[in-house]
Amino acid sequence: MQIYEKSVLPLKSETMTDSGNDKTYAIFDAPLNRKIVGDLEKSGANIFLFPLIKTEKIELNEKEAAHLTSLENFDWLIFADVFAVDYFLETLAETTIDAFELDDLRVCAVGEAVADRLRFASVHSDVIPAKVETPEVFSALINYIGETGGLRFLYLASDSDENDLAKNLRAKNAEVVELPIYRAIPNKSSQLIKLKTLLKGGAIDEFILTAPDDLIALKNYLGPENLAGVLAEIVVSAADGVMFQAAKEHYLPRVGLFQTSKVVKVIE
Repeated sequence: MQIYEKSVLPLKSETMTDSGNDKTYAIFDAPLNRKIVGDLEKSGANIFLFPLIKTEKIELNEKEAAHLTSLENFDWLIFADVFAVDYFLETLAETTIDAFELDDLRVCAVGEAVADRLRFASVHSDVIPAKVETPEVFSALINYIGETGGLRFLYLASDSDENDLAKNLRAKNAEVVELPIYRAIPNKSSQLIKLKTLLKGGAIDEFILTAPDDLIALKNYLGPENLAGVLAEIVVSAADGVMFQAAKEHYLPRVGLFQTSKVVKVIE
């Protein structure tokens, strides 16, 4: 069993300096974020580092594995998130199935970040809903397909996915196979509990998102809480266009692009 695990640093709060940045930021503790964190530290800002989500591939039984070795029996593949893409492609590689064999299938990528991840593997997405919630995904599929009766869908997601998309498609006489392909490893650390309390209590001014994993982690950490509701009063800054689009797809209301120049100006 392979576990995707990344290190978690202790909760960090910098002492204010004379540089004048009195905002409190949250960001995920990832190597690619080190420069941003360094710039924020120099500016005198308070910083809370959220732990990265840990995931692992689900070992499929014989019947489940047969779905992946018989993809020609399906008309559509639906990928719920970027981890579903990663573990699907990893499993295909282990079974010596080439991604090019997916050319005859239609693909629904739930979000632009998912479609981006598929593009890296030369897999084209036919449907990319504008929002990630079930009604919008279902509507986008129906608008593209029309009549779904008799079609077979393979829905790839985590084992905790609570999406009603499969139920809605079955109501339209489609056949849907739900295949949980990965799971998130629970994080019950006291550090995370404190961070969630701060987030929900409004102690954070700005949350910087740099990777699609960040949104999956937040949804996992907040449990049944509404992500958009918790972040309603927090400025959400996206590191690039893909993350900006992903935040919009998740209905986050106060989204903008992170401007390093503002932080650097405070430092200078």
